[in-house]
Amino acid sequence: MSVSIRRAALEEAELLNRLQREAFLEDLKRYNDHDTNPANEALDKTRNRIQNLICFTITYEDAIVGGAMVTHKGPGHYRLNRIFISPEYQNRGIGGQVMMLIEESLPDGRLWELDTPILSVRNQHLYEKLGYKKVGEYQVTGSLILFEYRKEK
Repeated sequence: MSVSIRRAALEEAELLNRLQREAFLEDLKRYNDHDTNPANEALDKTRNRIQNLICFTITYEDAIVGGAMVTHKGPGHYRLNRIFISPEYQNRGIGGQVMMLIEESLPDGRLWELDTPILSVRNQHLYEKLGYKKVGEYQVTGSLILFEYRKEK
């Protein structure tokens, strides 16, 4: 399986926004978090993220299948804001490979943070397998609770 990442180009904003919408649509239906769910993100906001965050385009066997957005919080400190894979490419091990590639691409990273919905058991398993520890939880909406994860190297 050939998975790779590269820094996202502004010209990819429309495609990445579409893939993000597709990837988060089920969560939007499940949690009704219309104000915070990436499935509702405007194209301009995706463009802004590409320009101001560390954004990656994910390819699988030469097809663009998703993206990832990371915030640099300080020296050696990063937050994985989101990773999204087109639903037709999910459950193929791409997400785990992408997370390892992201960490390798930012070798100064000593502290990593991320969150995931309480019902996303597969995500939780993946993160824990990659060395992340659950450190807390917080309520976003009436139906959405996020688990907060941290990994220190």
